[in-house]
Amino acid sequence: MPSALLASKELKWEEKKLETHDLAIPLGPQKNLLLILLASADIQCPGNYMDRIERLYHQTGGGQVGIVFLVQDAISRENGTHNLMRLQASLLPNFEMPIIPLFTATSLQSTILKFQRQFVLSQSSAEAIPSVNPSIALLFHCTVNGTLPEHTRNVLSDIVHSIPELSQAATSRDGQECLRGYLKGHAEETIEFWGHEYIID
Repeated sequence: MPSALLASKELKWEEKKLETHDLAIPLGPQKNLLLILLASADIQCPGNYMDRIERLYHQTGGGQVGIVFLVQDAISRENGTHNLMRLQASLLPNFEMPIIPLFTATSLQSTILKFQRQFVLSQSSAEAIPSVNPSIALLFHCTVNGTLPEHTRNVLSDIVHSIPELSQAATSRDGQECLRGYLKGHAEETIEFWGHEYIID
């Protein structure tokens, strides 16, 4: 694939020695999307490309990496779509990384730009959603009445920080007194919840 790009007369590419990747696409300050370029001809020998993919994946921890796959090239006579599926199947057990299909070498720049925009937008959306610790989220449902009011939730999350902490507080004399002092009328709902036995199928 890199040789096909360098041979292209329409686009000029600067060749550099890169140990793990072929392209580095900027995503922001000191943040790049690292891509490996592969073509159908590369899929003939799995050892060659899998070593590169594994090295890149483990160097970055699997984040912000991907593969650009030239579906049809002049070297390979095999079905490009079939080779794309073979590549996807070889990644499934161990590696989670996007594969960007490329149908002509000359469309690389436009394809990468589209993917770059989409990637940045998806990252921005993910960062905008506040992450909630699952154990904290479950605290609010430890009541016989389904869920606790918002103010009581905030107070409870300040008192205890995990399910085991809440369980211990709700089943000990000192803990129950503490809950009654802070949660007022909602304390009994939580204490009663931990007084029941629950069977999970």
